[in-house]
Amino acid sequence: PPELRFVVVLDPAHGGTDNGAMLGTAGLEKNYVLALTVRLRALLNQHGIRTIVTRDGDNALDTTARAEVANRTHAAACILLHASQTGNGLHLFTSSLPASAQLDPRRTFLPWQTAQSAYGTQTLRLESDVDAALTQQHVPVLLDKTSLMPLDTMACPAVAIEVAPLDANTPLTDASYQQKILESLDAALTTWHSDWRLQP
Repeated sequence: PPELRFVVVLDPAHGGTDNGAMLGTAGLEKNYVLALTVRLRALLNQHGIRTIVTRDGDNALDTTARAEVANRTHAAACILLHASQTGNGLHLFTSSLPASAQLDPRRTFLPWQTAQSAYGTQTLRLESDVDAALTQQHVPVLLDKTSLMPLDTMACPAVAIEVAPLDANTPLTDASYQQKILESLDAALTTWHSDWRLQP
């Protein structure tokens, strides 16, 4: 198995010719989530958490390339960032693949299309840490499962996050709302770092 080290992979959705959604005054989804990712990376690095981003500019990446970044680095956590004008607060998605009973996925070949199933239990713990941190900041959270690439092909605990306006009076561009999101994710990944050290 690879030598274990705590690395978080941040995956801002879309990029290049793939603009994602139009977010009104917040602009294009691809730019919005990239800006959040850059700020989150800086915050995590300040607290000693090493991060790798799948893209740090306006470049196109297919889902295979995104999963390869996470799988090649043996990430301890993967956060996929999306944004939407629909709904309120944050939507946390985990893979809808059934969890595998695999004891140690690091020692076993995993089928590419269903790699995430081996991390189902760990992913739910990561989701719980993110949910708790957001709830503490009074950000509404919707939990759901989905079949999504590259989420299903990531061999690490992974959650997809879709940021929506906090409420009718607090748009995506609200600076204090964005700071709440960033601080919540920073707190969640700091907690996850502590939990990760205790995992076999």
